[in-house]
Amino acid sequence: MIKSMYIKKVEYLGDFKIKFITTEEKVRKIDLKPLLKGNMGDFKCLRDEEVFKKFYLDTFILTWDVELPKGNKKQISQFDIAPEYIGENSVPVRSNQRQIKSKHLVTQ
Repeated sequence: MIKSMYIKKVEYLGDFKIKFITTEEKVRKIDLKPLLKGNMGDFKCLRDEEVFKKFYLDTFILTWDVELPKGNKKQISQFDIAPEYIGENSVPVRSNQRQIKSKHLVTQ
């Protein structure tokens, strides 16, 4: 069983893939397309790459603010990915690809 992965820095790689540094200084990457193909309910807007790229870190967890309809108004709701999912579905990054670039970088 892989333990939870808390993210300290994250870089968007494109095509719903991210590279990140954990709070334990491990560099890993994950493809989130399989997650987005599932039942997303009101959060299916994250399948739009322009919406997806607007993630941020909230207490070391990958998070999005998503605008959802509520009657005639809209409200902002948060969507995050469990650290356990990140731990189970991410892979280590090879040593020659470990650097996190400043473009599309989010830090905690």
